[in-house]
Amino acid sequence: MKIKHIVLVVLIAFAALGARAETVRVNIFSQSKIKTLVFTTDEGKYSLVADNRMLMRLKKNAIIYFTIVGKGISVWDQDEHLGIFSELYLTASTRKSIFKVEPAVPALKPRLYDGDLKVTTDGGNLKIENYVDVNDYLSGVVESEAGPKAPYEYYKTQAIISRTYLYEKIWREGVEKYSLMDDVSHQVYLNRCHRNSLIRQAVSHTTDLIIVDSTNTPITAVFHSNSGGQTANSEDVWLSSLPYLKSVIDTFSIRQHNSIWRDTVSVDRWIKYLQNNGIKIVDGKSRAANLVYSPTSRDRCYRYMTDTIPLKKIRADFGFKSAWFSISPRPGGKVLDFTGYGYGHGVGLSQEGAMEMARRNYSFLDIINFYYKGVRVVNIRNIERSVER
Repeated sequence: MKIKHIVLVVLIAFAALGARAETVRVNIFSQSKIKTLVFTTDEGKYSLVADNRMLMRLKKNAIIYFTIVGKGISVWDQDEHLGIFSELYLTASTRKSIFKVEPAVPALKPRLYDGDLKVTTDGGNLKIENYVDVNDYLSGVVESEAGPKAPYEYYKTQAIISRTYLYEKIWREGVEKYSLMDDVSHQVYLNRCHRNSLIRQAVSHTTDLIIVDSTNTPITAVFHSNSGGQTANSEDVWLSSLPYLKSVIDTFSIRQHNSIWRDTVSVDRWIKYLQNNGIKIVDGKSRAANLVYSPTSRDRCYRYMTDTIPLKKIRADFGFKSAWFSISPRPGGKVLDFTGYGYGHGVGLSQEGAMEMARRNYSFLDIINFYYKGVRVVNIRNIERSVER
């Protein structure tokens, strides 16, 4: 009875999504403290609405400047000061409208996006949100995450995963309250899709397809760059144990660009770090030899004698590419060589492994079912119809 109740709640939420989430909002430049922003109409026409009042219409190549002034936003065009406002919308007036945004303070690379733009303030900085069609957003995510040269079957895989991630987040946080960033904390979204038309085709080909678990709940479709040859259990990285996020041996990720990484740490620095984290170190002439660490598979904790420290903490503290590594001392006993495997948290789908599977002619269903266990790919609208019946 409990499972049926959960399923019904999820499906009703999906029905609401279907009606209200054709457009999503994304915080762009989300990790930067923007003081001044330059907006340019790249294609089509836009309307500038300031504090619910139509301010002006913008043709192609029109430029608008936004600058933080106190608690407001000072707005200029190329000729004059337009005023100080608290909330601004740049809404597309034509079907195909594209805009360019370029932070001037601090100076950052310009980006192109589809859809509309909203500019407000947040803690003395500009808050910049892109309101964009779901498929345009997903196309930008897939290109940002996978680049323009991945296999077509991988693009379909990434599109389904990214759509699942999006809808699960909106369902969990609420249609009105969800917050979506443009970086690796959520899904990378650095531009509109413009370098490979096959990406938009792949997103269209998989329209409305998402991944659900055995209770018809959308999965947490996490992914990373490279597993190093074995993915991680969700409970080894985060608090929750999810049945579809279990460790798998992943030979497809071996001999890829991010399969192996290397770093060095001085023995003195490593010993001090371990001691600061509650580990008792055996001193003496052979202490470097005592620091050898050679796991044969992924583990949750680094072990020294009977003491342990979570590997994910070590990764975060040293900025390593992954939490799976071995340690060996160099001759002389003053430096430790770290040889690591994979790139990222290691949970869920390995992007480089999935690309290799696609190159070997595995289908997107094969790829998804390899990395996520006990799941199904379903059409979200079919689920909605099951609620109506």
